Amino acid sequence: MSEIELYGLMGMNRSIFSTLFLCGVLMPLCVVVVAYLFRNFSSAIRGAAMVSALIGVIMLTFFTMAAQNAFFMMLTTLSGMAAEGSASATQVLTSGNMPIGETIDPPGWMMALSLVQIAINLCLTVYVFLFARWDKS
Repeated sequence: MSEIELYGLMGMNRSIFSTLFLCGVLMPLCVVVVAYLFRNFSSAIRGAAMVSALIGVIMLTFFTMAAQNAFFMMLTTLSGMAAEGSASATQVLTSGNMPIGETIDPPGWMMALSLVQIAINLCLTVYVFLFARWDKS
C-alpha cells in the first residue's frame, strides 16, 4: 500500500468517525424524545424500546471505538513507512509531533472518556424509559 492510498483510507476513516461521533452526541436526545413519546405505553412496550435503545448505545460505542482504533493502526502503519524512509510519511508525522517507527496508541484519557460516556448513556436510557415521571397531559 502506498502513502497516497493510506492517506485516502485515513481520510475516509475520519469521515466515518465524525459521523459516528455526531450520532453518539445526538443519540441521548433521541432516547429522551422516544421515551417521552412512549410514556403512555405499557411497561412491556417501554421496556422493549429501552432494550432497543441500550443495544443501540452499545453498538454505536463499539463502532465509534473501532473506527478510532483503526485510525491509530493506520498511524502506526504510517510510522512504519516513515521508518523505512518515506519522506511523505515522515513529514506528516513530524508535523503532528508523532513518533517515527513506533506504535502509536490512543491516549488513555480517550478510553476513559468513552467508558464514562457509555455509562452515562446507559443510565440515562434506563432512567427515562422506566423511572422518569412525565406529565400525563
